[in-house]
Amino acid sequence: MKEKTYQYEENPSYVSRREFITISGIVIAILAIPSIWVRSAVVKRNSYIRARIKGLYRDDTESKVRVSHGNGGVAKLYSDFAGHPLSEVSEELFHTQSYINRTRI
Repeated sequence: MKEKTYQYEENPSYVSRREFITISGIVIAILAIPSIWVRSAVVKRNSYIRARIKGLYRDDTESKVRVSHGNGGVAKLYSDFAGHPLSEVSEELFHTQSYINRTRI
C-alpha cells in the first residue's frame, strides 16, 4: 500500500477551549472594572448626600428662627429696602429666574 503524505497547516488564529475561557475571563474582568468604579462613586456620593441632608435637618431643628418671615433681619430688610414680599425689588434680588430640577441627580 502506498503511504499518503498530508500537507496540513494549522490555522494561526486557532484558539483552544482553555485559551478561549481564559481570554473571556480577562475581557469580562476588564469590562467589569469601570462598572465597579461607577458603583463606588455613586455609593460615595449618596452617602455624602445623606450626611448633608441629616446635617441640614439637624441645623433646622436646632435653629431659633425656622421660617424666613420670622427672621428679624429679613423683616428689617423688607421694611428698609425691598418694601414688601413679592415686590419688584425683592423678586429681582431674592428669587431665581430659572429652575433646575435636581430630583434625579
